[in-house]
Amino acid sequence: MSPTELGLCLSSLACSSVSQLFMKRAALPGKPLGRLACLGAAGGLQLLSIGLVVIALRTLAISQLVPFAAGAYLLVPIGSRKLFGEHLHPRFWVGALLIVSGILCTQI
Repeated sequence: MSPTELGLCLSSLACSSVSQLFMKRAALPGKPLGRLACLGAAGGLQLLSIGLVVIALRTLAISQLVPFAAGAYLLVPIGSRKLFGEHLHPRFWVGALLIVSGILCTQI
């Protein structure tokens, strides 16, 4: 995987994860325009993420890209804990360890 391909994968992961956090923020009580702005930002980031994936798939096998998508299973809950104070059960950390182990196994 080239540095450009890695950058596309990581950028797509970041856009997708931040998009989900914006969706969570849009779902919380607040001013309607602020919620709408968060929803718009979420949609824009999701579209950007899809575009980056399409570009990456021009040169990468999908089997190389899929493990990066699994990173959202870690980033979104950790972000929700930091931003929204959500509780992460100890089972989450066990699952997170399994996800990271699986990702590492597919890349070796």
